[in-house]
Amino acid sequence: MPREVFAEEIETFLERLDAVAATRVVANEAGEIERIYVTTESTRDDGAIRRAITSALMSQFSLPVDGWRIQIAHFEPTPELENLPECRLARLEETITETLTRAQVELRYDRDGAPKTLIGTAQAPPGQAHRLRTVAAAAIEALRPLAQRSGNKPSLEGLVLMPFAGATVALAAISMASERASLLHVGAAVVSTSEAEAVVSAVLDAVRKPVRPVEKAGGVRPDRRHQIEGLRQHYERLLRREGAPAEMAGPAEMAAPAEMAAPVVTPGPAGPSEPVGVAAPAAQDPDQQLADIRPEREGGAAIVTRDEIRGDAQSAAKAPPRASVEDAFYRRLVATGAPVHIRCRDGYEIPTGVVKEFGTYSLLVEVNGVQELVFKHGIIAIRPYGPLPPETGTPS
Repeated sequence: MPREVFAEEIETFLERLDAVAATRVVANEAGEIERIYVTTESTRDDGAIRRAITSALMSQFSLPVDGWRIQIAHFEPTPELENLPECRLARLEETITETLTRAQVELRYDRDGAPKTLIGTAQAPPGQAHRLRTVAAAAIEALRPLAQRSGNKPSLEGLVLMPFAGATVALAAISMASERASLLHVGAAVVSTSEAEAVVSAVLDAVRKPVRPVEKAGGVRPDRRHQIEGLRQHYERLLRREGAPAEMAGPAEMAAPAEMAAPVVTPGPAGPSEPVGVAAPAAQDPDQQLADIRPEREGGAAIVTRDEIRGDAQSAAKAPPRASVEDAFYRRLVATGAPVHIRCRDGYEIPTGVVKEFGTYSLLVEVNGVQELVFKHGIIAIRPYGPLPPETGTPS
C-alpha cells in the first residue's frame, strides 16, 4: 500500500545519490511535485542525472516524476591556487631623508632550474614610525606579480614587533583579496640580524601559509539592506502619521504572509494527508531596525517643531556657506603633498600615492611619477602616512 511521503524525506534521500550535492523539492497545494531543483558537482550530463533521480524515486517511494520537472545546476570547478615559490631575501636597501623614507627589497626564487628576481619599492613620510611598514610594503610589492597569478591581491593589514620567549618576534598580517573572498595570512620571524630583515621574513612566511578563511566573532552580521529598508518604512510611517487625523494616527501594521510548503503524497486510496508547512520568519519591527542602526540615547530624543526648523533654515541661509569635511581633507592633501594609502571597493589598492587634484567625482593621484584618475564612488578609505597640518584658511 502506498504510504505518505514528505518533501523533506525526498530531499534527504536524493542527497544520498552519488551525483547530487543538494536538492530542494517544491510541491503544490494538492501535494504533487512541481519542481525538483538539484545542484551537482558531477561531470555527467543532465539526462543521466535525471534518469538516476527518477529511477531512485520510483524504486524507493513508487513515485513517478517527469524528467522535465527536474532542474539541474552544475557547480563550477574551484580553481586551484598556484603555490607561491619559496623566495629568499637577496638585498634590502633603506633610504631615510628629511622628506621621505624609502625601501627597496630584492627577492630571488628558482623556477625551472633558473633563478628569478623580484624587486619591490615603497616610500612613506620620514620618521622611524613608518620605517618598518615601508619595508613590509616594499616586500609585498615584490611579491605582487606572483600573487596575482593565482588571482590574489596582497596588502599589508598589520605589523608589530613584540617580545616572546626571550626574543623579539616580528608579526605581519597580510590580506589576500580575490574575487570570491578576502583571506588573512599571519607570518612570524625572529629578529636575529636586523628588524628590517625580520619584517621581510615575516611577510614571506605569511604569504606561504595555507589559505584559511577567518571567522568573524560576534555572530551573524545583520543585513544592511534590511536595516535601510526598515529606516525608510519608519519615516514613511512618520509622514503618514503627521498627515492623518489624530484618532487615526497609529503604527502601520506590517504582516508577512506565511508560506506553507505542501507535503508530497503518493497516489492511493488513503485519505488526504495533513499539510506540513514551514512559516516564513516574522518581519522585524521597523522601530527595532532603526534602533539597531542608530540607538536612541537615554531620555529620548529632543522634540523639534516646524517653526524651529524654519528659523534654523533662515539663519543658515544668512550664514556664509561652510566647507565640507571631505573638501577640507582633500585640500590639505593637495597642499601638503602628503603620501596616502588608497583602498578601493573591488580590492584595488594604491599603497603610496600623492593627491594632485580633486573634483566632484574623481581624484587625480600621482603614483611613481604616473598620474592616475580614481573615482570617489569606488574608494573605501584614504589613509595618510602621518598627521596632516590643520587647514589655515577657508575657500573664497
